[in-house]
Amino acid sequence: MLNQRLNIQKPKTILISPLNWGLGHAVRDIPLIHKLIASNYKVIIATEGASAQLLKKEFPQLHHLELKSFKINYPKKNSFVLKMLLQIPKILLGIRKEHKQVQKMIKQYNIDLIISDNRYGVYSKEVPSIFITHQIFIQLPIQIKFLEGIVYKLQQLNTSRFSKLLIPDFKEEINLTGKLSHKQKLSAKYNFIGILSQFQYKKEETEKHTNDILVILSGPEPQRSILQKKILEQLNKTKKKVIIVLGKPGNEISTINSNIEIISHLPRKKMQEVILSSKVIISRAGYTTIMDLIKLQKTAILIPTPSQTEQEYLANYLNNKNLFVFKEQSNFSIDEAVNELENLNADFSIYKETEQEDFLQIVKNSFQPNFLYDDKCVEG
Repeated sequence: MLNQRLNIQKPKTILISPLNWGLGHAVRDIPLIHKLIASNYKVIIATEGASAQLLKKEFPQLHHLELKSFKINYPKKNSFVLKMLLQIPKILLGIRKEHKQVQKMIKQYNIDLIISDNRYGVYSKEVPSIFITHQIFIQLPIQIKFLEGIVYKLQQLNTSRFSKLLIPDFKEEINLTGKLSHKQKLSAKYNFIGILSQFQYKKEETEKHTNDILVILSGPEPQRSILQKKILEQLNKTKKKVIIVLGKPGNEISTINSNIEIISHLPRKKMQEVILSSKVIISRAGYTTIMDLIKLQKTAILIPTPSQTEQEYLANYLNNKNLFVFKEQSNFSIDEAVNELENLNADFSIYKETEQEDFLQIVKNSFQPNFLYDDKCVEG
């Protein structure tokens, strides 16, 4: 009887694994990991590269495993999506290798639940598996838009292996992702869990502008460096105080002149302070950054990574909602964009009463025998 009681009280072990394509997936999982720890779950983190570095600093007390993925070659000029489609065989092989690694981890560490952030191979038939994504309906370039139906079916095939799909967005008409996750009705297998950000809005800090311009650089090379060069050329003779954050884990700091500072990486607490105290923010249109900015009620100039249709769609969608300014990298002008930003009247109050579902309740339900719900449609 005592052993039975001890087994009941033993914390469930959860393996969480973010994709290591930039830091966005790792960053948005930080608030989820904090919630799991606070709820007495035993959390194991499995990732690699820069994402592993970031999460080891954030959670040094947790057990970290290396889970190798596949490397994608990013284009300098050609379509990002087309380049991705050409690498599908490589991606499928990588997913298979991921899955084999995870199967070993489940047995070795007695995993009770898997949470995969956009890693299609991180699942198991032996334990409940949850998938996090904000892209249910992938947007393709106009030239190959006729392939969207096929891509959607492939997406459905890959996600069908998971017990639940969590979308970091709001459920109803007022949302952040538009057609990416609200194009049509979704089954009860999908849950909208709201914004994933550990940032907290502080009005008094927002009103104190100690920095004139904050540039948040992210995304793959070579486009990251191309944008950095373009921005520095335009700020070369400015007298404004500028901070450029590269989003590369490390402590390197360099100064271009007396007023331009380049920082490799900032801890999350310091990043919040810098965002709140900056008058103008220039950033990629990565979804994690957008969620952080929405949480802090800070507008920004969004420059999508060229040919990344997801970022282009998000920047345009949120620009049409008068929340952000959308500018293309090819002809980007800081003066023009800042002028447009100053005339923008962004209203973040529309998100105050938005509907979302409880992440921890979904996790708790996953340990029930009937975790696989029926496929009844819900509004998406």
